[in-house]
Amino acid sequence: MPLSERTLALLTPLKSIDDTIIGSEQDDLIRDIFKKILSSGDSYKIDEIENWLDNRQKINPVIAERILNVAHYQKAKFDAKNPLKMADDSCGCGGDC
Repeated sequence: MPLSERTLALLTPLKSIDDTIIGSEQDDLIRDIFKKILSSGDSYKIDEIENWLDNRQKINPVIAERILNVAHYQKAKFDAKNPLKMADDSCGCGGDC
């Protein structure tokens, strides 16, 4: 399932991060973006975020890795707070894929 339009719109500010070292402002921006995505009811898979980053030609690999780490951490933290959340089982695998 591709990223929703709302999620893509929220990810747009990440394009402006082009330093080789991420400062606290950029780190806060990344964290806030992923919190907003999850709190808005949208969801994402890390692979989708990775593909989105791969399509950005100017992004530094170090920054891309940091964005992925924050995305993964925020998703794990969100999922831990919502243990009864229904899993997307649209393929019928029982959530094993």
